[in-house]
Amino acid sequence: MERRNGAFYQTGVDSGQGTSRAERIDVVIGSGRRGQSYLYWRGGLLFELPVSYLTEIGRWINSPGYPDGRIDFGRLIVPRCLECHSTSFTLRTDRGAVRYSRAYVLGLSCEKCHGNGQAHVRYQSSHPADTVGKYILNPARFSRDRKVDNCALCHSGERDARALPFSYRPGENLDDYFLPPSKGQVPIPDVHGNQVALLRRSRCFRTSPDLSCSTCHDVHERQRDVAWFAQKCLACHETRQHRLADQLGERMITWCIDCHMPTRRSKAIEINTPTRRVALRYRSHAIGIYREAAAAVLQSHGLEPHQ
Repeated sequence: MERRNGAFYQTGVDSGQGTSRAERIDVVIGSGRRGQSYLYWRGGLLFELPVSYLTEIGRWINSPGYPDGRIDFGRLIVPRCLECHSTSFTLRTDRGAVRYSRAYVLGLSCEKCHGNGQAHVRYQSSHPADTVGKYILNPARFSRDRKVDNCALCHSGERDARALPFSYRPGENLDDYFLPPSKGQVPIPDVHGNQVALLRRSRCFRTSPDLSCSTCHDVHERQRDVAWFAQKCLACHETRQHRLADQLGERMITWCIDCHMPTRRSKAIEINTPTRRVALRYRSHAIGIYREAAAAVLQSHGLEPHQ
């Protein structure tokens, strides 16, 4: 990892062959809470650099999907990756091949969930009497299915596209843009990237017509306090109905999430290192009864599971 003339580079050195290759870090993926990966531009395309940073262990690691012991700068970043990890990328065609324009919006801005700001300005400039608006939308007014679709664009795992990347607009039916999984080939949803499918499997979701992602999540706030999320559970559930209510009392209230939405190992994101394979853990959105997880929570608070 090098810094040269105000820019950062990754350099791979093959001492046996006496060769090396360096590429500049042009785009950063990830907030850094869990880690970051890095991309570089080449010929109008983006490629993933072979080394990422994992915050949990505080060290440089092989980027996800990269085997250990081989220098590889050739992993192409496809549009679907960028569709989830950025607000927008303009695609262009050069001699029949898709290329990325430098007209992009990194990060996740308001437009990702509320609609195209430039289209809104153009429309309102020519329709000043329209006070309702056409291009900037309030997801809180969507139906339950469209609210979930707004999140499912990036939180429903890999799906085969039936429309161009970045063509989905908030409030529309996501199934018009992606093909459903083939019958008999529906994979078990992974805790990384497919939270929506896990939520839909939950009894809470199936029996609560108004329950959506935004019932518990406020995307405008940074939310890390599981006790705060537990209050969302108590909006529907009464603690006195819980089988441990008499033994645990008020202490139980803050444990809803750890017991009923425990962290699970991702099978989609695994890191290869020289000595071991590192798997990342994410909170499962399949709300349910996890006896082993509940037993671990009780033990961590000095209580025996049989109590």
